[in-house]
Amino acid sequence: MPTTQSDDTLLRQIYQTAIRLQLHADKALQPFAITLEQLHPLKILSRGGGAIGQRQLCALTGKTPANMTRILDRLANKGFIERRPDPEDRRAFTIVLTPAGEELVEQAIGLVTGYREQVLAGIDEQDETVCRRVLRRISGNLDGLASEEIQKDDQK
Repeated sequence: MPTTQSDDTLLRQIYQTAIRLQLHADKALQPFAITLEQLHPLKILSRGGGAIGQRQLCALTGKTPANMTRILDRLANKGFIERRPDPEDRRAFTIVLTPAGEELVEQAIGLVTGYREQVLAGIDEQDETVCRRVLRRISGNLDGLASEEIQKDDQK
């Protein structure tokens, strides 16, 4: 089906590609009974020594506290993480990667690495560098818009 020019804008392409990436990754992760959204905090925990504060995990993943709570509930129910009270703040939790979670991350990383190679096949290093630069610029512009919106809300 031919696309119209308005369907082929850069932002539309980014959006559609992001959705397809997530759908394909989730399908590839089905044998592990997790989603890409659930793997992300596990990878962060694994790289961070296996324990991190829930608030910090929200900041690193870009998830709201409500979304992170939902994700962590699912991971805890599967035995991949534990929540432990933060000794310095009784209202906060430290998220700890369990041995089962560490094993899952090790297995899933191999799969994700192969997946990444397939998805990026035929894209040379120079094109990837340009793409990363453009996406960082778009992300920075979005951060700027978010800051402007917060300032406008504060002035009301």
